[in-house]
Amino acid sequence: MISVRIDQDDRLVAAVGGAARYLADVAGLDNDVILQFQDSVVSACRFCFQCHHSAESCAIILRRSEDRIEVEVSLGDAQVPPAEKPSWRGVDEVYCEAGLNTSMLRLTKFVSPSHPAE
Repeated sequence: MISVRIDQDDRLVAAVGGAARYLADVAGLDNDVILQFQDSVVSACRFCFQCHHSAESCAIILRRSEDRIEVEVSLGDAQVPPAEKPSWRGVDEVYCEAGLNTSMLRLTKFVSPSHPAE
């Protein structure tokens, strides 16, 4: 698991994309799929900052389990989830949630369990 808090800075967002790329590479995904997943994670982070103009920073958790990679982006200001669920290439599942004091977006990429989680 990788857990970071980043500001709205493209260099930090790119670093999160790099971490997602690493997890996808370790999972044994094809290079084209890795690049799509990395681009989707970066796009999702930018999307969250655009939807939440008041957000100064967000918490990001990247998890690798036996059968999936999850990237969770959480912001401290709750807003109604988008009317239409966003989608990105290279991502198998998108989940949006707005709670009492937080908003969260989770991207899931399913992987073959033949590659051990690290």
